[in-house]
Amino acid sequence: MLYTNLDAYFAIAIEAWEEAKVSLDRHTSPKPDGTGFIRRLDPSQRSFKQSMIAIAFAGVYLESLLFVVGSQRLGRSRWLQYHEFSKYESKLELLGVTDAGLLEGCKRLRMTRKGLMHEKAAADLSEGIRVAQDEAEHAIQLIREISALLRPNSAAGASSN
Repeated sequence: MLYTNLDAYFAIAIEAWEEAKVSLDRHTSPKPDGTGFIRRLDPSQRSFKQSMIAIAFAGVYLESLLFVVGSQRLGRSRWLQYHEFSKYESKLELLGVTDAGLLEGCKRLRMTRKGLMHEKAAADLSEGIRVAQDEAEHAIQLIREISALLRPNSAAGASSN
């Protein structure tokens, strides 16, 4: 039996995203004329911080999931020797996932997380400005979809929220 923290990583990402949404909703109200919304300043930046946690742990979860599944399918030593430092997308392809949308989603998560973890968020604006809440939502949806493919019988793979 393999003991892993996968479910804890998944839960941290989901819980952070849920808290980010609640905080964002607290600071959002409809415009009086009904044409949109007004976002008020949150001096504590709770939604932003929780979104960053969701992105970081979505990446931790995905990396761990790929390691666990890759090790089970190919053997731990082979996975570590040849695939430990490969990109998410390459690892997914190796495990038989070829869906272009998922692979592109992995690239987006990888780039977002890298920028966040290495404080490169504002260094290169050639891809535009990223909104933490949008990136967190994308990351959560992505790990849910990948979990459903690679861990269909787990709590994470079975989650539909």
